[in-house]
Order: sequence, then structure tokens, then C-alpha cells
Amino acid sequence: MRKLKNIKNAVMALLAGSAVTGGAAFAQATGNDYSGILSGLSTSTAITAIISAGALLAGVGFAKWATKKVARFFG
Repeated sequence: MRKLKNIKNAVMALLAGSAVTGGAAFAQATGNDYSGILSGLSTSTAITAIISAGALLAGVGFAKWATKKVARFFG
């Protein structure tokens, strides 16, 4: 069990070290420029998605109400 714990600690240290050095190398290469990420975001797409999701959620209740209304009219 002790050997397994030592191996686990060694792997975690290796991963942490590679993450730190890899992150530093990435930061030097990119210069913290996030314009590529932010350029793909648009508010119109997000608003359209929110409205569409609301319409889908409201559509279920409306369909149930309309079915009951028509059934009461004919029944």
C-alpha cells in the first residue's frame, strides 16, 4: 500500500509540474490574447437560444391547455 501511495504522489507531482510548465509555455506563446475565444461569442445567438428554449418549455403547457379547451368544446 505504501508503494502505491508513493507512485500516486510521483504521478501527481509529474502532472502538476507539466501543467505549470506547459501553462507557462502557452502563456509565452500566446501572450494572453483571448480575442479568438471571444470573437466566436455573439449576443444574438445566445438570446435566440434562450427565447427558443422558453418557447419549447411554454409550448408543452400551451398544447395541454389547447387540448383541454378543444375537448371541453366538443365534449
